[in-house]
Amino acid sequence: MRPISITLTNFGPFLNEYIDFRNVHENQLFLISGKTGSGKTMIFDAIVYALFGEASTKGRKELDLRSHFADGKSPMTVVFEFKLGDSYFKVERQGAFYKEGNVSKTNGQLDIFQYIEDGYELRESKITAGNQMLKGLLGVDAEQFRQLFILPQGEFKRFLLSKSIEKQEILRTLFDSQRFEMIQKQLTDDVKESRDQIERNFDQLENYWHDIETFNDASLQEHKATPVRQTEQLLKVIPEFERTGNQLLEQLTKQQQSQQQQLESIQQQLEHNKQLQDNFHKLQQNQAELAKLNEREPEIEDLKQTLTKLNEVKPLANLIENKKTLDEKRLATEQQLYQVEKTIGQLVQEQTELQQHYDRQQNHSETIEQQRQFLSNTKMFYQHIEKYKTAYNQITDIQQVYNEQSQQLTEVKERIEQLHNELKDEQPDYEAIEKIDQQIYELTNQIKEYQRNETAKQQYIKNQEEIEQQQAKLKAQERQLAQLTASYNDIDQVNLQFSNKQEAIAQIQTILNIGDTCPVCGNEVHDLAQHIDFENLSKRQQELSKLEHSMQQCKEQIIQHTTTLEHLTTQQTANPVNMDETYDIAELEQQLTQIQDQRTAAKQRNTYIQNQRTQLQQLEQQAHTLELDLKKSEAQYQQNETLINDFERVTQCANTTDFVKTFDAQNEDVTNFDNTVEQLNNDLQKCQNQLNIERNSKKYVEAQLQDIKDELQTTDEKVQQEMHRIGFTTMAQVQTAIEQLNNKSAIETEINTFEKEKQTISIVVSQLEEATRNQTVANIDDLEQQVSVQQTELTQITTQLNQHEYKVDFNKTKFTAIKNLIAELNDYLHTQQEIFQLSEILAGKNEHKLTLENYVLIHYLERILGQANQRLALMTNQRYQLKRRQQVSQGYSGLEIDVFDAYSNQTRHISSLSGGESFQASLALALGLSEIVQQEAGGIVLSSMFVDEGFGTLDQETLETALDTLLRLKSTGRMVGIISHVSELKQRIPLILEVTTEGYQSVTQFKQQ
Repeated sequence: MRPISITLTNFGPFLNEYIDFRNVHENQLFLISGKTGSGKTMIFDAIVYALFGEASTKGRKELDLRSHFADGKSPMTVVFEFKLGDSYFKVERQGAFYKEGNVSKTNGQLDIFQYIEDGYELRESKITAGNQMLKGLLGVDAEQFRQLFILPQGEFKRFLLSKSIEKQEILRTLFDSQRFEMIQKQLTDDVKESRDQIERNFDQLENYWHDIETFNDASLQEHKATPVRQTEQLLKVIPEFERTGNQLLEQLTKQQQSQQQQLESIQQQLEHNKQLQDNFHKLQQNQAELAKLNEREPEIEDLKQTLTKLNEVKPLANLIENKKTLDEKRLATEQQLYQVEKTIGQLVQEQTELQQHYDRQQNHSETIEQQRQFLSNTKMFYQHIEKYKTAYNQITDIQQVYNEQSQQLTEVKERIEQLHNELKDEQPDYEAIEKIDQQIYELTNQIKEYQRNETAKQQYIKNQEEIEQQQAKLKAQERQLAQLTASYNDIDQVNLQFSNKQEAIAQIQTILNIGDTCPVCGNEVHDLAQHIDFENLSKRQQELSKLEHSMQQCKEQIIQHTTTLEHLTTQQTANPVNMDETYDIAELEQQLTQIQDQRTAAKQRNTYIQNQRTQLQQLEQQAHTLELDLKKSEAQYQQNETLINDFERVTQCANTTDFVKTFDAQNEDVTNFDNTVEQLNNDLQKCQNQLNIERNSKKYVEAQLQDIKDELQTTDEKVQQEMHRIGFTTMAQVQTAIEQLNNKSAIETEINTFEKEKQTISIVVSQLEEATRNQTVANIDDLEQQVSVQQTELTQITTQLNQHEYKVDFNKTKFTAIKNLIAELNDYLHTQQEIFQLSEILAGKNEHKLTLENYVLIHYLERILGQANQRLALMTNQRYQLKRRQQVSQGYSGLEIDVFDAYSNQTRHISSLSGGESFQASLALALGLSEIVQQEAGGIVLSSMFVDEGFGTLDQETLETALDTLLRLKSTGRMVGIISHVSELKQRIPLILEVTTEGYQSVTQFKQQ
């Protein structure tokens, strides 16, 4: 993050201030300087407030940032522009406040913009979402921002002195080490799930083993009591279960096969005797049916003779039926011939009437042809009638517009000639204006320079007077200090070390006797009397304390006066003033006013000339436009006149309305005539076609009728011949014979059925006689009883076999599952053992008692310390090195920092460093932290750093070393800003952001030294 600019409104001492950080060029260090209370730190507050809604230090709240001199109705706002990577952002944050006259608080606002293409576009306008967006962009929160970007007053060395848990919170966000905690947690969850899965597998194994069948074998029952966690033992006894089950299965299978063979033998005997008994019964039935058929032989012979006669009558019946059909066709054809002749008569009459109507229409053809020619000649005018209507309507308007344009053109040309005579080619004189502007610029700069010199003289005199006052005060304080020192030295300080030991001495006196050894000095006690006046000692001690206090106050006053004198002397030396020079500023201001009047007059003349020339150009353009319009109007008039003449010549009509009426009427007559003639032609053609069709139909029907009559005569002759052949003399005899033909099929069916039945039964009787010859039937009931007994015994053995086979298969399935589950458990335990150990190690169960995340943070801290020690060694002449405290404890330990002192060759607590040494260590650590973060955390861009105070605790040599460190830092492209009162910094840092107090508000200005 690199600041671009910041605008402060009602923020601290800044009522309306704009700071442009683009004055700080690349690779430049700058100093923020100003009096105490001028608002230097408030610049840092504004940056942190814009980004996070907080001050740069925890002690200041949001309400403390609002200016006490702000308008009661105006809000406190900060507009901060900054660059992040290759993107530019602008944050506008308005603080909440109580508007004057309101009881409720006016809420704050936050708008975030991003620069896209050619302007800023709003990205977020809600405070909560905006804060999250900024935090995500920067990659840090407010607390971490203070540690990396802004090292605020009073909190500069917090990271150095913080405890492990505090460092952990900062480092874990900067280096995204939460992912290692998530890995550890995920691994712990996976291990727990794995252990649960193993227990579930053992439970499943217990269920499988419990279901195993022992076949009532005592040895197997003993093996079944084996605990399931003894998986190797289970695998050893499984073959014994399988062997016992297979042996029993083999025995039962043999018993079943033997019983099955006995049953099948008896069943075959039973089926043979049942079949023999059935054959005897069927033989008796078929023999009885064959005797009945033999009795019907005479009846069947009579039916055969009747069938022969009926076969002779059938041809005659066919001829008679054919004759009847031909008579029906003759009658129908004669009726059809009558209808055709009737239709032909009607068509001839219709054709005559249509021809008469057609002849009447042809009498009007000459008139129609004349109308058709008129329509052909005027069709083009009718199709474009709107164009000719427009020509009639526009020709008068065009003549009027043409006259108006001619008059306007004449007036414009007269005005153009008038302007040409007035201007006479005069042009605006801008060069004269430029010369006058140059004179004004030079005079203005000269006046400002004289005014600055006068101000500098006044400040020089004021500073000189202040120097003399401070010197007098300094001498007075020095004299007072000399007097206090003399008084201090005059007081007797013998035995003062015992002034607070009166009670202890009294206690020693109570326990000692003359001749004893003194516990203090080790000599023999000769006297126990009081030798010290404690009241006098106390009085002298109080006087010395008062003198020491007064002497300390004098020293502080002397330091203050000395510092002020050094500051004033430096200002006087840095800004020398020539007191003898005098300037006549009033005369220069009078000259400036005269030149400004000349410029105003020249500018007014140029404006007048420019306006007149602009008007002339507009008039010339207007004249050109009018000339073009005149030519256009004239062309339109001629075009319309030509259209009207052509129209009246061809149509012989004086207007379009009469022409349209005439054209429509004649077009309707021609159309009606053509439609009527076309319809008559179509009707005549249609009538002629139909007449031809009917005449052809008549010829066809007449020929068909003659064919039917000829065929009818031939059929009648054949009937007579057939009657004569058979012996019929009358048609009644023939009809009687034909009626009996209806029973022919029934007779044939009855004869065929009889013959088939007789043949089938004869064959069956022969087969059954052969099958039963020399055969006797055994006792069926005895055989069925034997089958039932054998079947029961087989069912019992089969049931036992099936049950045992099911148990063997069940055991086999369970054994397979048990073996697979044991193999899976062994593989799983083998693969998970290393994961279990890794989980415990990452959870802190190791010799260092470090979790994975803590180990990673220690790694980063070691790198930070390594980077920081490179600078700390230079700043402390190789004396100090920061060391991570080596201490084993549970939790986030190992992040405390100690300091190694090369002079004493010992490591000591970091708090034992002096103020200057702590500053050096803090600065080195902050720079090391920022550089490692820059290397590791891709989302955090550390393009700037600000340091508030701390340099005042350094001696000259250490200050030079710290400055060299910061100068080397800014050479890497980072903006570095420093707040300090140390005067030496102004000499070393050429760019200064000066914060000046003007009454109740402050203003800023960049100065280049």
